[in-house]
Amino acid sequence: MSYCVFLDVDETLINCKTLLATFRYYLNEVHGAPVGEARFAYIMDTLSDAQAEGLNDRASLNQLYYRHFAGIDVASLSATCESWFNSIGITLLKTQVWDEIVHHHHHHHHHHQHNAHIVLVSGSYHACLQPLSRYIKANAVLCTELVSTQGVYTGELQSYPVIGEGKARHITDYIIQHRLSLRGSFAYGDHQSDVPMLEMADKKVVVDNHDLYSTLCIRWPELE
Repeated sequence: MSYCVFLDVDETLINCKTLLATFRYYLNEVHGAPVGEARFAYIMDTLSDAQAEGLNDRASLNQLYYRHFAGIDVASLSATCESWFNSIGITLLKTQVWDEIVHHHHHHHHHHQHNAHIVLVSGSYHACLQPLSRYIKANAVLCTELVSTQGVYTGELQSYPVIGEGKARHITDYIIQHRLSLRGSFAYGDHQSDVPMLEMADKKVVVDNHDLYSTLCIRWPELE
């Protein structure tokens, strides 16, 4: 019987926040570096301002961030995400997690070998996760889905963000829909907001975050 592996993406599978890195890259491609950087800095400032005014939960900040996608061409952002991944993203993959999934190491899980059902679970948007998903041969991507009309993003989200409790809800829906089991499942995460997802899995792997161990009351993982 195959088992599921749920993987957070940003700072777990890859050393960056893909939703920020790809959009910044896109703005620089479209407007040239000085203008692109200035636009990106302005967007970051609007998020800092919101935080200063007390908007601290990641899901709301995520929603606020995606409003800046309004008016952006779906196809051209998608193409830019491809070139970002091929030139930059691929150099940022975290090798220790990557090895657990793909390679045939002595003590690693090498999930691909065991025919595991690999699911990326991320607050990032679909276009930026697509190249990574193909590269890692994921079976599915549960992520923030953006609304578009006539090939242009509206700045709205199709459903609740895939962060915190949202991750657990998306996983639950997915498992029921595909008649999968949580038996023997793994989850990999790096942040407090991954706790609801980690708690669903039989085997929890915390990546580069010592404070999470105590939260989850789990032993040190094999991953060091």
